[in-house]
Amino acid sequence: MSVHNPHDRFFRESFSRPEIVRNYLEEYLPADLLALLDLDTLILQDGSFIDETLREQQSDLLYQTRLRGDGRALYLYFLFEHKSQPELLIALQLLGYLLAIWQEQVKQKQPLAPIIPLVVYHGEKVWRVPTDFFSLLNAPEGLRPYLLDFRYQLGDFSHLSEEEIKGEIWLRVCLSVLRAILHPGLRHELRPLIELAFELHEKETGVEYIRTIMYYLTRATGRVSREELEQALLAQGAPGEKLMATIADEYIQIGMEKGLKRGLEQGLEQGLEQGLERSILRILQRRFGVLPPGLPDRLAELPATVLEKLLDEAIVAPSYDAFVARLTAVENTPPDAPYPG
Repeated sequence: MSVHNPHDRFFRESFSRPEIVRNYLEEYLPADLLALLDLDTLILQDGSFIDETLREQQSDLLYQTRLRGDGRALYLYFLFEHKSQPELLIALQLLGYLLAIWQEQVKQKQPLAPIIPLVVYHGEKVWRVPTDFFSLLNAPEGLRPYLLDFRYQLGDFSHLSEEEIKGEIWLRVCLSVLRAILHPGLRHELRPLIELAFELHEKETGVEYIRTIMYYLTRATGRVSREELEQALLAQGAPGEKLMATIADEYIQIGMEKGLKRGLEQGLEQGLEQGLERSILRILQRRFGVLPPGLPDRLAELPATVLEKLLDEAIVAPSYDAFVARLTAVENTPPDAPYPG
């Protein structure tokens, strides 16, 4: 799936980590619901119960877990949805997701499983939208027994202080970044935010997640300048210097959208393409070492609009082979077709 909205992309990359989701459920679910769950069985669904309509959504994630102490193979599903601004009809949107999942279970001859929708919110405005479906219907209370109703669990992190965010380090970093990204005072919170993120530096896959955070901070807001982010990274000492040298400096200095846009506005299409090619090659070489021959020629065949997207892929790809697989998919896509997801 291709997720272009930076908020949705960060949410999806964060909440695709079962350790983050498990800790989220432990910290933010009501105690009586949590007591029913066997979180040792928590599994991210690979799409087998999700139809094509649901797969096209930007930030939904579906997890499955067993109920505690139940002899039957009874599963409970958690549907995660992310919002950066309040939406009046979110309950209707969630209902569509629920129906899509249940219809897919019927198609696969599976029993209908209980599904609890969870909405994670971190926008600037206060969330005042009711969290139950019945409120959308503008119906008298006497009709409630005859009408559909359900409630979603809202996690509103928009106005929590840093001290109010609970959980282990992975979860606290994730929620702290979501909380701060739309805050007017982000630049004043940047250094402690980076310090918190760097607590993951020694953990397995921690550096990759810090890269994800850097991508998010540069893509999702105009409240942080390149210089401010560089200073916050350099304040971390040698680890920050190394990270900035390998990804942040290249990405921020060469790949910032504003710079690309200026090049396009000046009509320097050919120069822009060459600059993008060099940027992609330099980033890949910094991240993965010596590159096989032939890659420059492959990139030279692509237009600037595609190279811009491949620049992002070079920054976040988990391996060189993963980047090449994406490049091959792009090369096999007809010129008038959408960028492959």
